[in-house]
Amino acid sequence: MDLQGTKEARTQEEGADGPLDAYGAGSSRSNDYRKNERRDSHSHDKPSNVRPLRRRQSPFTYPPGTRQPASSSTTSRRESSPSPEATAIPKALGLSSREQRILCKARRNPPVTKKTLSELDLPCIMSNINLRMDANFDRDLHFKPDLEGEKGHRKRKESTDYWDSMATEIAIYAYHAANPGDAEDQTTGSSSQRKFEPRLPAMFETLQEVIKTLVPERDHPSVMQNLEVPLLMQQIRKGVLDMVALATWMAALLKTHCAPMRDEWADRMLEQITEGSQSQHPKEIVNGLRTLFGVLEAMKLDVANHQIRTFRVLLIEDTVPFLQEYFEGKISRGSFHVESARVWYLGAKDRAQREDEQKSPVTSSPPQQDDIKPLEVLFRGISDQLLQFTAPADFPETFLFDSDRLWQLRSTIQSLINLEIAWYIFESYVHTRNRYLSARDETYSTFRSRIWSLMEDGQDTESRVMNSMDEEDPDFRGSARWIQNMRSIALEIARFACAACSLDSIVADEVIAPIEAALEWHLSHETDLFHYFQNAMREKILAATMSSARKYLPLSPLAICESQRVAPTSSNTGPLVSTGTSTNPNSHSHPTSNNSMQPAPPQQHDIERIGMRLAHLGVLHWRVWAPLLYLRDEIADLDLGSGAFV
Repeated sequence: MDLQGTKEARTQEEGADGPLDAYGAGSSRSNDYRKNERRDSHSHDKPSNVRPLRRRQSPFTYPPGTRQPASSSTTSRRESSPSPEATAIPKALGLSSREQRILCKARRNPPVTKKTLSELDLPCIMSNINLRMDANFDRDLHFKPDLEGEKGHRKRKESTDYWDSMATEIAIYAYHAANPGDAEDQTTGSSSQRKFEPRLPAMFETLQEVIKTLVPERDHPSVMQNLEVPLLMQQIRKGVLDMVALATWMAALLKTHCAPMRDEWADRMLEQITEGSQSQHPKEIVNGLRTLFGVLEAMKLDVANHQIRTFRVLLIEDTVPFLQEYFEGKISRGSFHVESARVWYLGAKDRAQREDEQKSPVTSSPPQQDDIKPLEVLFRGISDQLLQFTAPADFPETFLFDSDRLWQLRSTIQSLINLEIAWYIFESYVHTRNRYLSARDETYSTFRSRIWSLMEDGQDTESRVMNSMDEEDPDFRGSARWIQNMRSIALEIARFACAACSLDSIVADEVIAPIEAALEWHLSHETDLFHYFQNAMREKILAATMSSARKYLPLSPLAICESQRVAPTSSNTGPLVSTGTSTNPNSHSHPTSNNSMQPAPPQQHDIERIGMRLAHLGVLHWRVWAPLLYLRDEIADLDLGSGAFV
C-alpha cells in the first residue's frame, strides 16, 4: 500500500479554506461512518458517565473537492420533469398510496455506494485529522456504520423506503414482462398516469462499481461481463433474467475475497434470492439484494479497519508534524484564528504567578524546573476549566480536536466531586447521631459502588448522549444526571445511615428528607462545600498530571500511547477529602479538621487515571502549539534541541 497518503492528505488540507470544525460540526455534510471508540476510562467511568460533546460531532467530512449531494430544490426540479426512462405505474397492480409515494420519492441510489464507501479509502483515512488524534488515545479504534441518534434513524428510514420501492419496481417489471401489451400501451397512455424513475439500472451500476473496488483487477473483466447493465435490464424487461445464477456467481466471488466470517452473509444472500425467485416474491429478492450490499459494506469496513491497525504506528508518530503543518497553513491563510487561545494562556500564566506568590514558604511546593513551568501553566489553566462549577463557554480553540476528551474528563471530575459531597452528607448524618463507622474503608467502597450503579441503572448510554447533545443545559458538571436520580441516591444514603446508626431497617421519611434536601442544595449551588472538594481535587489532579507529564516529555507519541496500557498504582499518598459536621441544606460552611471523623479513603486510582489522560493530551497539545502560539515570542530563547520541552 502506498504510504504517500500522508503528503497527499496534507496537500488536500492545505487547499481547504473552509471553516475548521471538529468532525464537520456545523456543516451540512452527510457522513455514513463513525469511529467506534473503546473508552479507556477510570475505574468507575463507564461510557454513560461521559458528558456529551458541546458540539454535534460527526466522524467524517468529505474530502476537499468532492461533490456534495444535490439540494432538495434540485431534486424537486428533477422529479417534476420525468426523464425519457420514466416508467408508468400500472393501475392493474393496485398499488397502495404509500407504495406509489415511495416509488416516486425514495432515494435514487442504494444506501451503499462507491461514494459513501470512499470515506473509508486510505487517502481519506490518512487525511482524517480526527482519526489521527483519536488513534493516540484509543487502542481499539475502528469504523462502524453511523446509525445512531436522529441522523441514524433518518438513514434507516431512507434505506427502508429505498428497498421497499425496489420491491415494488421489481413487481412492476415482472407485470410488464407477463403482460407485454400493457407495456406497449403505457407509451401512449394518459399524461396524468403517474410515473417513476427506475432504480434498477443505477443499482446494477452501483453494484458493479462497488465490487470492482473490493476485488483484484484480474476479476474486473468477470465483473463487467456478469454485471453488464444494458444486458441485465434487457433480460429483466423480457422476464428472462436468471437471478439465481447471478446470485450464485456473486456469492462465489465475494466468498473468494471476503473474510471467512462474512461467508454466512453471502450464503444467506443466495438463499434469499433463490427463494424469492422460485416463489416470485419481490420482497424476498430485495432482502437478498439488501444482504448483498450489507456484505459489500462489511468487506469495505474490514479493509478500512485493517488499514487502521496497519498504519496505526504511522498515524500516531506523525501526529505532531502533521498537525503543525495543518494549523500553520490554516493560520497563514487566515482561516483559523487562535489569538484568543494565546490570551487565555497568558491569563493562566498570570494567575499561576499570583498563586505562587501568595503561597507561604512553608506550604509552597518545591520550585519546578524552568523548562517545565510553562507546561504547568497550560495544565493549571485547563484544570481550572475542568473543575469550575459552571461549564466553560468553550475550551480554547487550539483544543478543537480534543474537546470531546476534555468534556469527558470534566464529567468524570465533577462526578467524583459529587460523590464526595454525597459521602460527606452521609458521614455528617452519622456524626449527628453520635455514631462512628467501625469499618470505614469497606463502607466507603460499598457506598461508592452503589452510588455509581444507581447512576447507570435504566439508562442507555448512546441514546442519552444523542438526546442531550443539543440540550439547553447550563450545568455541565453532571448535576443534571445526579439531580435526575436524586431520590434514589438520597434513599441509598439513608439506607447506609440507618445501617450505620442501627436504626429500623425500614427507612423513614425523617431520615430521607434532610439527606435529600442537603444533597439537592449542594449539587445545585456553588457552596463552600463544593469549593473545598474542588480545591482538594485540584491539588491532587495537578500533582498526578505533572508527575505523568515529566515521564511523557522525553517519550515519542507512540511510547506515550503505549504507556497508557499500564494501570496506575494505587498508593495512599494522603486524604483526598475530609468530612464535616453539618447537613443543613442552607449551610455554606466547609469541612474542618475540628471533628472526630477520619478523612475519607483517597480515590488515588481515579486521580492517577485522570492525570495520565490529561498529561497525555496536554503533552501532545504542547508540542504542537508551544512553538506555534504559546511561546512563539520566547522560542528564540529556548534550546529546542536539548530538551523534550516542546
